[in-house]
Amino acid sequence: ANADSIEGNERSPYHDDFALDRIEQALAERRSDRSGQPLLPRQERAENMLYAAQLNSKALQRVTPHIPKDIPKQRLAQQAEIALASFKAGVCVSANLSIGQFDSHANNDADQMKLIPEFLEGIAYVLHRAEDLQIRDKLVVIVQSEMGRTPTYNQGNGKDHWSIGSIMFLGPGIRGNRVIGATDEKQFAVPIDPQSLANDENNGIRVRPEHIHAALRQFAGVADHPHSRKFPLGVKDEELLRGLWS
Repeated sequence: ANADSIEGNERSPYHDDFALDRIEQALAERRSDRSGQPLLPRQERAENMLYAAQLNSKALQRVTPHIPKDIPKQRLAQQAEIALASFKAGVCVSANLSIGQFDSHANNDADQMKLIPEFLEGIAYVLHRAEDLQIRDKLVVIVQSEMGRTPTYNQGNGKDHWSIGSIMFLGPGIRGNRVIGATDEKQFAVPIDPQSLANDENNGIRVRPEHIHAALRQFAGVADHPHSRKFPLGVKDEELLRGLWS
């Protein structure tokens, strides 16, 4: 985790200290010189990411003390170790973990029954390790997929893409042990009342990604942040999901 050393070994630095100081000074000066120049948004984001990586490379040294010597073999657990160690070290605030292979267009049942236990075991591992690192009370876990699976099988005993899915939240400040929303006998979404979150087939709304993201912004306390305003979600006030977390 030492980006300025050979194979991460701090005893084998690429440069002597005086050279590193000059490099960092040159980077800072270049950043200062270009800060006032007009740039396209994409170019500005790219340069910000580049300079952040260059100037904060030493922060990775804080991660390694929180990574165990015995790395787990499970795919999700391996990713979790890096993410949680980074959270603990204060160099990271969010991470995406994934094991993939759920796109079961063939042999749906056999594939899903292998993956679901692995996935649930990985979630349990995340929570237990967060407790070990004493960050469980700060950790919010969101479990979701980009889509669901069709209610019927195709000719290859698989299930294809379906626009109705589910999402799970757990963490501090989130009320648990309840299910919001439902599907009907044909696996179509049942509308809900955004005020009560109860099913309302006649006058309810169909929950879409923008409703979830608006609720997440409120939960994180960034709904009114300038960055949030820069990327409006277009959710009407009367469609905001009330009481989703409490």
